[in-house]
Amino acid sequence: QQSKNNFLTLEDAPPDKLMGSKIALTCKECNSTCGTTIDVHLVEALREIDANHFYPGSIQVRKIPFETGYVNVELTSLGNGTLRAYHSIKQNNPNLLDRFIYGIRSNNFGPLLNFAPPASRVIPARVNYALVKTNYILKFARFGYIFLLHPAYNQIRQQLLNPNEIHYPWVPFIKDQFTARDAGTYYIHNPGIESILNVFKLRTKYAETVIGGTLPLPFITTPDYGNRIDNLKDQQNGLMLDTTRYDPGADLFSNWNHMHQIINWIAAVAQRC
Repeated sequence: QQSKNNFLTLEDAPPDKLMGSKIALTCKECNSTCGTTIDVHLVEALREIDANHFYPGSIQVRKIPFETGYVNVELTSLGNGTLRAYHSIKQNNPNLLDRFIYGIRSNNFGPLLNFAPPASRVIPARVNYALVKTNYILKFARFGYIFLLHPAYNQIRQQLLNPNEIHYPWVPFIKDQFTARDAGTYYIHNPGIESILNVFKLRTKYAETVIGGTLPLPFITTPDYGNRIDNLKDQQNGLMLDTTRYDPGADLFSNWNHMHQIINWIAAVAQRC
């Protein structure tokens, strides 16, 4: 909804903190709200995964259980399983820290120390919402209004604006099946599950995850789409997607011939279904 104070802003997909690009225009209010209520959970989830890998050069703060409390420690990964620990007096109880250091120097702890990870702030459902949002924005950026004015996608918009509620039953996301070279948009031609597949990269400071997300054509409801995929997987003992890569030179915003090809494809699939 537009108002004098809610103008259009550039939208990143994936989120800019995951090295996404500004590829679409959305209203300022939606852009800001989704960033703070949805995208942040995807960013934090990937950062937590990074933290557990201790990538060389990474720095993180952990707690070490000691006596009846904790000692705060800043850990720098040097690679090869080696961690350098820095204990700040300002971030610790000085007396507790002195006893802890004495215990290390006198080898009272044995060969192992336990590091308590920071409490997670991630809400898993909102990680899914953030992936749906990225997939939705990518589809909008590629195809304009060919698909997205259709009321079938109202559920997505309602879900992104109301993350405390459940509006949108999920369509499949595919992980660990693609490489960075596969990033892009594809048409899925398998009979019964015709859809759009976006393969996109989520990049943190230390790692890269490649995700594939599908969105069914407007006339296929999301629950029906999920059931069709499950049935095909059972029949074929797995599912191999029949895809064609999207032509990046196609103008689906102003060239009627290009738009007509997609509209005809949608109409032909709708008749078969």
